[in-house]
Amino acid sequence: MSSRQSLSRRVFATILGMSLTTIIVFALALTLIVQQRLVHATSAELADEARVVAASLNSAPSHLTMLRRLHLENIRVTLVDPDGDVLFDSDTDASKMEDHADRPEIEQAVSTGYGSAERSSTTLGEVMLYQAVRLADGSVVRIAEGEAGYLAILGTLSLPVVLMVVGGAVVAVVVARRESHRIIEPLLEVDLDHPRRNVQNAYSEMEPMLERIESQRQELKRQMRVLADNDRMRREFTANITHELKTPLTTVSGYAELIANGLVTDEADLRDFGRRIYSEAGRLTSLVNDILTLSNLDEAERSEGDSAAAALGAREPIDLPLMLDGIVQRLEQVASRSEIDLDLDCAPAMVTGVPRLVDELAYNLTSNAIRYNHPGGSVTLSCGVEATPDCDCPTPYIRVADTGIGIAPEEQEKIFERFYRVDKSRSKARGGTGLGLAIVKHAASYHGARIELESELGRGTTITVRFPAQEQIEV
Repeated sequence: MSSRQSLSRRVFATILGMSLTTIIVFALALTLIVQQRLVHATSAELADEARVVAASLNSAPSHLTMLRRLHLENIRVTLVDPDGDVLFDSDTDASKMEDHADRPEIEQAVSTGYGSAERSSTTLGEVMLYQAVRLADGSVVRIAEGEAGYLAILGTLSLPVVLMVVGGAVVAVVVARRESHRIIEPLLEVDLDHPRRNVQNAYSEMEPMLERIESQRQELKRQMRVLADNDRMRREFTANITHELKTPLTTVSGYAELIANGLVTDEADLRDFGRRIYSEAGRLTSLVNDILTLSNLDEAERSEGDSAAAALGAREPIDLPLMLDGIVQRLEQVASRSEIDLDLDCAPAMVTGVPRLVDELAYNLTSNAIRYNHPGGSVTLSCGVEATPDCDCPTPYIRVADTGIGIAPEEQEKIFERFYRVDKSRSKARGGTGLGLAIVKHAASYHGARIELESELGRGTTITVRFPAQEQIEV
């Protein structure tokens, strides 16, 4: 890991820095405590000595005589009269000393009988401690002693402090290295392929991150499945479209070649070949038209406004009963040839949409219902306006119900895929491009409609396309 980006190094440096800071602060604080205790002890001793000196002076006939005979090691004795004039000083000529009336310890002693003070020397290496006692005649005797200051004590203890800091630093390095590894270890052990397995051993702060990684991992897997499905559908579409185009083209090319080479001389055969060429050409035209319709629908779903209208056509009011009646008339002969009874059961209903798409939607549903039916079966087209359990507002619908072969539950989600056929052999025999229900799905989506499918094998299928609630349309 790079030193700039190493979390382990940053944790190590943080722990080490905190440890060293703690050791240094502790050493300095210890020095301050030692200094304060020394000052306190010295002040107490000095107070006792001040009382002894005061008692001696009060019992002596002459204060000055007594003070000149008094010798206290490292202690300075000063006698001050009530006006602040210095009468005696053991270290300095009293006549040369300034007035001491404003000294705190003197003022306090004159007022209360006893006073004390602390003052640092100019070198900052020593603290002068003063104890003053008022004598019986009103004068004040003051004794003073110097005590080592903070810096002086710190200098005196420099070697032990340095040794303590160095020893503490060594211990801090070892502890910091061990603790940094322990802190980083759960992060290094995270299995990003299975984040939830690490939740038990991970820090609680890591749980949101692990959950997010797991969520993103699942989303990536889902997207990969979608991409795989899309790739599979693309390959299947390419294979299917190639097959669907090749079959009629081969037929047309074969019959045309026979006619072009003069191998068909009989008039009846010539008309039969022409009819087959016309039929296969119509099948090609239907396939191409369906592909173009799906392409336009795909484009319209990705675009909006004028570009979608240009590709598919403008929206306008559509009379559903009138439209379904036209579809029944167009498919009546097809249903008759298949021995299917085609019925119409409509109530007044209007929707706003692209007439061509809505017509193709209903036509493909009806055509499929006829194609996948039994001889003697029936197909019923219906429309109207009704409310649903999940929506109290009445919505228009188109419904196509048949008594055909039905759709297995596992195939009901697949029938709207392109070129998917429930009964491939039957659909080949009855024709169809395999794109009808895909067009139904995309046309319904383009109009914001919902498709409802009910089916049972051997009993038939009912498909309802339910459009959004419409505003009042005047016809």
